[in-house]
Amino acid sequence: MNTLVNTEKLIVKQKFEALEALANAAANAVDMDALGNLGEIANKYQVLTDDGGDKFRVVEQSDYCGLTGRCCCNPNHELKLHVYAPDEVSHKDAVMVFDRPCKCGQCCACCNICRQEMTAYDGEGGQVGYVKQPIFGGGFAPKLQVMEREGEEPYATIESDAMCCIAGICCDHNFVVKDDEGNEIGRVVKQKPSSFQELAVEVASDADVFAIEFKRDLDVRKKATMFGALYLIDYMFFENEGEGKVDLVNQECSFKCCDLYCCGCILPCHCNCGGGGGDDDGFDGGEGGDDGDDG
Repeated sequence: MNTLVNTEKLIVKQKFEALEALANAAANAVDMDALGNLGEIANKYQVLTDDGGDKFRVVEQSDYCGLTGRCCCNPNHELKLHVYAPDEVSHKDAVMVFDRPCKCGQCCACCNICRQEMTAYDGEGGQVGYVKQPIFGGGFAPKLQVMEREGEEPYATIESDAMCCIAGICCDHNFVVKDDEGNEIGRVVKQKPSSFQELAVEVASDADVFAIEFKRDLDVRKKATMFGALYLIDYMFFENEGEGKVDLVNQECSFKCCDLYCCGCILPCHCNCGGGGGDDDGFDGGEGGDDGDDG
């Protein structure tokens, strides 16, 4: 964890999983979303310095099956993220661990079971920080509170600079970290695709690219907690970003434009075409709009 002492910026790249992308494509082709869940693979990330050097490897540890497993509850499943030096492979060699319990995601953050959270630990198992969604999730702008222990006063907040709308692959998404006096101490950025290859990867899978910036002299425990918050943001908002579907059974295709956000609730918005024409073609403000035939 001490390797973060002089760190000012990191680039986080999620590994593209071909098997997962293939399962999603097959599920879309036969209009069977559950089939895509069967191909869900634990996330892996490569963490780079600003000049491209290897900094960490991050590996998700989670159950495949079970009531809180990936197959049933992705992306809100229970998980641990183990952070390793680039040349380490064993769980006992982790320099940091981020622990997230299973939650009811994408719904109003009005009670504890719906409020996302993550705990950060050092390599020896000592807690270094805690991140939690506030009641009602910040209202119209997604927000997280950062503290040393659960129940303590937050020493920082992480808040999106967007109102009501989140995700989408057409632009960068900024989450600004401010201390309890309102001073900016860091920033998490979900970066838009910079090439056609990155665009294709994001449409076909849940692989994303993030950047995180810290003040150079920020306490290393706070840097570690903010680093963990980046992954919580990924699972909360960007696992299905830019999702494209080609449904061969119903002869239609759709593309996820963005998510509407209010008090923790997330409503995906799609552009649809095909499916027999009629009034239902075009923009769809949620999953339920595909079924209605009334004008």
